[in-house]
Amino acid sequence: MLNFLKKAFWVPYEPADVYPTVEKAHQAIAAHCEKNGWSCTFPSDDEVLIDGKSYDIYRGYESGSRGNYGVKCREK
Repeated sequence: MLNFLKKAFWVPYEPADVYPTVEKAHQAIAAHCEKNGWSCTFPSDDEVLIDGKSYDIYRGYESGSRGNYGVKCREK
């Protein structure tokens, strides 16, 4: 499947000027899922299962954010 057809979303992450560690990314994703009523588990450092769907975790620059870091989940 083409990448642009896969579901992806940015997870709110603070402080945005500090690169997110694996632990901080997992905390941000877990908080986001809890806020939205979703269940999540982390089978590996760069993967999350949200309501039974597998997502890759991207930690890095948020495009268009003028140098801020972010956490992104993209459906596999």
